Parts: sequence; C-alpha cells; structure tokens
Amino acid sequence: MPSPINNRHETGLLARTGLLARTMKPRVLMAVDPKLRDEIFSQDALRRLESFSSATYHPGPGSMTAEELARRIPRFEGLITCWGSPRITPEIVAKAKRLRIISHSAGSVRPYVCDEVFMKGICVTNASSAIAVSVAETTIGLIIASLRHLFEYDDHLRSGREEKPDFGASHELTGRTVGIIGMGEVGRRVMAFLKPFSCRILVYDPYKSAAEIEEAGGLPAQLGDLMSQSEIVSIHAPNIPSNRRMISRDLLARLRDGAVLVNTARGELIDEDALIEEVRSGRISCALDVFEANAREVARRLAGAGNVIMTPHIAGKAVETRRRQGEVVVEDMRLFFSGGTPRNIVSKEMLEWMA
Repeated sequence: MPSPINNRHETGLLARTGLLARTMKPRVLMAVDPKLRDEIFSQDALRRLESFSSATYHPGPGSMTAEELARRIPRFEGLITCWGSPRITPEIVAKAKRLRIISHSAGSVRPYVCDEVFMKGICVTNASSAIAVSVAETTIGLIIASLRHLFEYDDHLRSGREEKPDFGASHELTGRTVGIIGMGEVGRRVMAFLKPFSCRILVYDPYKSAAEIEEAGGLPAQLGDLMSQSEIVSIHAPNIPSNRRMISRDLLARLRDGAVLVNTARGELIDEDALIEEVRSGRISCALDVFEANAREVARRLAGAGNVIMTPHIAGKAVETRRRQGEVVVEDMRLFFSGGTPRNIVSKEMLEWMA
C-alpha cells in the first residue's frame, strides 16, 4: 500500500507537476465584449473551455481594440472573436507567432480575417450553424404571418376599428410553391421546416449541384423561373459582391400578383427602391428583417402599407441561439486542441460563396 504524501519534497514535486500540467494547456484569448460574452457563453460553456485551455478574457469596457489585440496575441494559441472584435490584419497575423485557431462566435468571418490568416495555415471556424435555426424559424413565422395577414389584423384591432376587416385572400402555407434563393445553413433549415407543409420547393443556388438540391428536398431552378413560378420567395443568399442587388427590378416584376417575398439575409441583395415601389402598388407582400438603407427610412417610405412586415435585424436573435453559439465555439476549440477536426471550419475558398 503506497504511503501518503507526508514530506515537503513530495508535496512540492506534486505541486510543480500540477503547475506544469496547467501551463501545458493551450492558451486562448477571448477578445469579446464582456456583455456580449455573458450573452453567448454560459458558465457551463466557460467551465468546459477552461477544462482544456488556459483562457484569458477581455475585461472591457466595450470591445478589445486592434492595438490591444496586437499587443496580447503573441502569447496565445487560440483566439475567440465575435461581433465588434477587431479585424485580424496582416500586422496582427505577423505577431501571432503561436496562433493556431480563430473561432468566431458569430456568423460571417469575412469582416474579421484577412487572407494572411489562411496563408499562415491558421484554422478558422464560425458559429453560423448555431444561428441558422433561429433565422429559419423566424422566416417560417414571417411567411405564415404574411399569408394570413396576421400583423394587419393585429394593428386593425388595436386601432379600435371594426372587428372583421377584409384584407383580401388569406392563404395556407400547406401546398404552396416556395422559392429558396441560397441553400446555405439557413436555406437548408428553412427547407427542412417546410417539409411538413408539403410545399413544392424550388431552389436557386449556383454553388450547389442538382443532386445536392434534390437530396435536400428541392427542385433546381434558374433564378428567373423561380421568381415567376413561386408563390413565396425566401432569400438566403450570401452578401458577396456578385450578389449585390441580385433581385433586380426586372426579377421583382416577374413575381406573380399576390406573391410574398421574405428577406432575412441582407438588404443589399435586393433593389430596394424597386421593391418599395412593388409593395406600395399592392401587387405583392413582403417581410423584411434586413435593409440596404436605414431601416427607419424604409419604414417611412412604406408607412401605411399593410402588406409589409418589418423587423430590425432580429431574425437570428434568441436566448437559445446565443447560448448555442458559445457551445459551438467551445466544442470546435476542444476538437481542435484534442487533435480532432472542428465541425464548422471556414476555408478561404468558402468565402467566395458564403457570407
């Protein structure tokens, strides 16, 4: 039977061994505003992060500056960023001698990393998969609310007018033809949520093969055909230069009378002036969570139009979503530092077609 530790030498040796084990953990810097960190990372998620890494947290107030990141980054193997974190510039990459992974706890990494990050072989991950669920749920809600005039009825009753107004035909979602523009994380989720409604789903995504689209339950379609055949069009394309104002005036004119257009992607994807004209004419309805111009200006221009629903870019915001973002980041970090493959890797090539 081994004897208990009962001398200073053995105790000191054990303490030094424990210290060595702790210092062997990869060092991770969380360059996230503390308020946002508390929204995204639960105490359980932070405990899991600290179980396999030596984590350092930005104390605030506000987001970490580029100057502070450049000063601190040489010591760290891992970096966690989020909305408001500084862009990883070539100068910062040059100082990041130990950096092996950047995990972005939000969606698009495009504004936060430079080409040198990928050239240096630093692994990049994001949390888009965590946000997709909430955006897709909101999309389905906006579609149903638009088809059934729910917001119009609510506004009408709150105004004290007669109980049973007529806002025109009300439609079920079941059996409708739905056009999905962009079959990324969100587009796929929307398609999955539509399956119980027995919808005919047309998909336009030049970066997906016909086989991929069909396997997800859609029918490949050209953009013009999708716009003219769909009763509902939902936009989930990435905001990349080639997609700016991809929904042009001509394409909007192809929408059938009474069609519903939903945009929870980015406002820059639509010719906003042309969309406002179509909506004000009463020919189509729309639900917008994103805007190219100032949201208040769009709301002013559409004042009095009952065939539009507007929300201030909140499609992806929910308590569960925020927590899921933190869980995704921590798990990808754990996988990476344990020699596995993170589940949400973003490569330089992927930035050509993703947000």
